[in-house]
Amino acid sequence: MKKVFIMVIFAAGFFTTLAFVPILTVHAGETDVLIKKLIQRGVLSESDGQELLNKASKSKGAETTMEIPKWVKNIKLKGDFRLRYQYEDTDNDGIDSRERYRIRWRFGAESKVNDQWKAGFGLASGRNDPRSTNQTLENTFQSPDARIDYAYAKFTPNPWASLIGGKFKNPIWGAKDLLWDGDIRPDGAAAHLKFKAAPAEIFVTPAYFILDEYKTDKDDPAMWLVQVGTKVKIGKVMYFKVAGTYYDFSNVTGNAFAHSAGTNSVDVAGDLTQDYDSLAADGEFGVHLPGPVPLVAVFGQYVKSDADDDSKGWLVGVKFGHKKVKGLGQWQVKYNYRRLEKDAWPDFLPDSDFYGGATDVKGSEVEFKLGLAKHVSFGVDYYFDVKPINGDTDREQKVLQADLVIKW
Repeated sequence: MKKVFIMVIFAAGFFTTLAFVPILTVHAGETDVLIKKLIQRGVLSESDGQELLNKASKSKGAETTMEIPKWVKNIKLKGDFRLRYQYEDTDNDGIDSRERYRIRWRFGAESKVNDQWKAGFGLASGRNDPRSTNQTLENTFQSPDARIDYAYAKFTPNPWASLIGGKFKNPIWGAKDLLWDGDIRPDGAAAHLKFKAAPAEIFVTPAYFILDEYKTDKDDPAMWLVQVGTKVKIGKVMYFKVAGTYYDFSNVTGNAFAHSAGTNSVDVAGDLTQDYDSLAADGEFGVHLPGPVPLVAVFGQYVKSDADDDSKGWLVGVKFGHKKVKGLGQWQVKYNYRRLEKDAWPDFLPDSDFYGGATDVKGSEVEFKLGLAKHVSFGVDYYFDVKPINGDTDREQKVLQADLVIKW
């Protein structure tokens, strides 16, 4: 019997190799066919073959498959890639226009440790600029580095409360990017509380962000803040979302910060002279419509710091089209005008594409996005009539960006 069994195994391997069948497991039904073929070819006797068929019949349904480990199932992966053409033109003697081709790559993973804890990390292209993950294509095919974009632990004890710590995506909601560049990943800790009372949802976000750390006994600068807001749906047609935020900066006055645009008020040593404690407000009101324009919305932002002069900033805008561009044929158009005075806000935080992230600037931005396929879109972003509020007011900047974005 052992000899017969060995012959069956050998014959099965031989015929499988000849057929080049790329399988890892032979199922019960396939085994029956194979044994019958061996009987027909005289490799097995009728009695031996029938015995093997009986054994195969008893083992039907007993096949085992490799199960994916639970920890693998609990990992969520996501990423995106952006290919960009960028043109910059500054109307000022001695400054040339510039064309650049740039890429952005981001990849992230989040693991569910248990029902209450998650941990995640993200990698991104770019260098050490917290306001940009772009990588300019240059230097004779030089291979750029990837960097840690974020790394965090998140605790969610119940559905209405969560706490996050590490380096993470900005938990503060903003109607646009007047105050915060979208690439900034704050360091520190934040909580998020939300309460539903139909038709409204109320949210509260307190946070502590670390701005720098000194090796000496000098007090480290930081930012304390709390945002309180609500989102209300009025039937299926209208919605509005508003939020107010208080920012309390500690140990900012008398210090200089990396990645500053150099437009805040400073003393002769180059250190900041203002504290920048601020009150900010954000809002958006939208109407869903039937027909080719499914959404029309207006939005705005306002900030007032405790500086003596040049202490206000504001932005107003409108958007229409689809709320989000996720598929073929979906589209969205946005326009906004903004004005951010010199000491309304620290100049290392605003959108870096708008005059280098400076304060003491004003101007317009128009955006268009079109879905080319599921998770694939084309967009154009144009900044124009962007110039200083004070100083050389003729130094206007225009920036055109054309993007192909793929998400997964």
